[in-house]
Amino acid sequence: MNYKFSGYKILVEKKFKKIIQKNLPIEYREVFDEKIKYLSNNPEHPSLNTKSYYVSKKMLKKLEVDEVWEFYINRKQYRCIFYLSHIDKIIIIAYIGNHTQVKNKFK
Repeated sequence: MNYKFSGYKILVEKKFKKIIQKNLPIEYREVFDEKIKYLSNNPEHPSLNTKSYYVSKKMLKKLEVDEVWEFYINRKQYRCIFYLSHIDKIIIIAYIGNHTQVKNKFK
């Protein structure tokens, strides 16, 4: 199998635990844990609906990453944002929230 993220190590932002507690209802946390397993085993797993998330070049420079991606926790509302650093071959789990929270994060 040849995934876009093959060989990438997964890390988590320092503030991510607080973000989950604030933005993700308890009833979706087990679903999120399953999605992280999918991401680590197969980043293109169909239930993730993984896709690139557009942010400006200025924002990428500020974040010190190459790309921003997202996957869905559930189709209707919650999503997880992750960053890619190609040189370091890392995926950084960075943010979780509903559509509005994610949109506002990257204004």
